[in-house]
Amino acid sequence: MKIGIDASRYSHETATGVEWYSYHIINGLLGEALKEENTDVVLYSRHGTKIPKEFEHPSRVRQKLIDRRRFWTLIGLSREMKKNPPDVLFVPSHVLPLRRPAYSVITIHDVAFKYLRTSYSRSQYWYLNWSTKYAVKNASRIIVPSEATKSDLVQFFKCPVHKIVVVPHGYKKPKDISEANVSENLKNFGFGTLTDDGEHSPYVFFVGRLESKKNLVRLIEAFKDFSVGHPAWKLVLAGKRGLGAERIIDKVRELRIEEKVIMPGYVEEDEKTYLYKNCKIFAFPSLYEGFGLPILEAFAYKKPVLTSHVSCLPEVASDAAMYCDPFDSADIARCLDKLANDDGFANELAMKGFARLEDFSWAKSVKKTFDVLVK
Repeated sequence: MKIGIDASRYSHETATGVEWYSYHIINGLLGEALKEENTDVVLYSRHGTKIPKEFEHPSRVRQKLIDRRRFWTLIGLSREMKKNPPDVLFVPSHVLPLRRPAYSVITIHDVAFKYLRTSYSRSQYWYLNWSTKYAVKNASRIIVPSEATKSDLVQFFKCPVHKIVVVPHGYKKPKDISEANVSENLKNFGFGTLTDDGEHSPYVFFVGRLESKKNLVRLIEAFKDFSVGHPAWKLVLAGKRGLGAERIIDKVRELRIEEKVIMPGYVEEDEKTYLYKNCKIFAFPSLYEGFGLPILEAFAYKKPVLTSHVSCLPEVASDAAMYCDPFDSADIARCLDKLANDDGFANELAMKGFARLEDFSWAKSVKKTFDVLVK
């Protein structure tokens, strides 16, 4: 059996959620394929994919470079599917090619564009809407990370339920990092030094793309109110800028809290580890998510999580998070205050979150995805 995988999102210097999903799921699928006799894998990408050595195989894992700058999927990958079709094509994220084998599987992570239309440009909305309709009509199976996304596909796109397979994401076990490993970048923002009592300065942490659908304007407004009673605290918003980032920055300036809000940009894995490890609260008051992987990351670091009671977030966090009304900055501030002042409650949530990780692993995600591919 030949499994073809779109690896165009496998490795990026500034990887975000979709790229990390592609990285973990493809690595896992390579491992599963190599356990099976007569199962080969072809990875399709623009510039080649540097896979871990344990998954390299001279004949059973091959790479096919498709050198096309524009319309890579719709033209480049389609041509390859016509010339050399695999038995099954898996697209971890993006869009189905116009040509494909009889059996094709795609992961649709969310349909946020249906709920938050103003968070997308006109061209982005059109393309996402078209590509989702196309996948619903033409994919043999559609993998989604949550029951919430499954319901959205049925509601908005009339997707046949039998096509949809719910496969929750896993999480990456954190590695330990010592104080000496704090990066020069983070040192520039004041990290790495301790207070007089040997503690880190307290801060609320968010990581993800800085964009409007992450609801960061309201988080900033809430933090402004929260900081009145907690003047030593800071808010750390880590991630590269997306649509709506200018409004987020303007809100910080408008409220005159530039010295309290730290935006280090995209953070490397070691930097992210440091920020998770030393934060007091992890805040993720998003307006919509297909899964919410950072919540699992925060659970792994035993941090109390504040998140929204919308889309899949209660499905992922269950009773291990404090929920806010994401449309009410006063409610977000109330939740921050509760977590900062009630150590017993915060610690209870952190322990529940850590225990909840038993329900999620990349090994489980990979096995279920592989079973879908090989039917």
